[in-house]
Amino acid sequence: MSQVEPFAKLVKSEQIDSQVMWEDEAARFLRFPLGDETTGLLSLDRLVEVIKVRPQEILPIPEVPEYLLGIVNRRGEAVWIVDLLYLIGATHLSQRELVPEVYMAILVQAEEQAIGLLVERVSSIEVYNSTNLQPFPAQTLPSRLLTFFEGYFVDSGGNTLALLNVDTIIEKALELR
Repeated sequence: MSQVEPFAKLVKSEQIDSQVMWEDEAARFLRFPLGDETTGLLSLDRLVEVIKVRPQEILPIPEVPEYLLGIVNRRGEAVWIVDLLYLIGATHLSQRELVPEVYMAILVQAEEQAIGLLVERVSSIEVYNSTNLQPFPAQTLPSRLLTFFEGYFVDSGGNTLALLNVDTIIEKALELR
């Protein structure tokens, strides 16, 4: 059975710049790695919860797209698990060389059920001013991938943080299941 990540502990552990926090356009985001070189963000407004998932807990469902790994049981509810890295162009979970024993599934609401976006770990909660969101230039990513991102922020260390377009990911997850 998957365990709920102590989300409140994540929130309390963050050192959030109070000046940014009180700006009108400030928003909070969950930060997580999207592969070796990319960092993703997801708006906390879209987050239902974060759960731990072991790959062997995922029940595969035949004849669904490869990015849908299957379902897990969350308190009696079937939750579809999306291989987020595969969806955005990385190697499929079943073909990765190093597979963690436990993944994190970021649950987002889709219609009347939650969908889990599988990532290796969740890093932190951060605050960014939404007016600083920049669009990805068309030439930086393949066009099929651009739809999965709303844009990007640049953190204080100069790192690019890609903001997921949750609606597009949900549409993709629901279209063929």
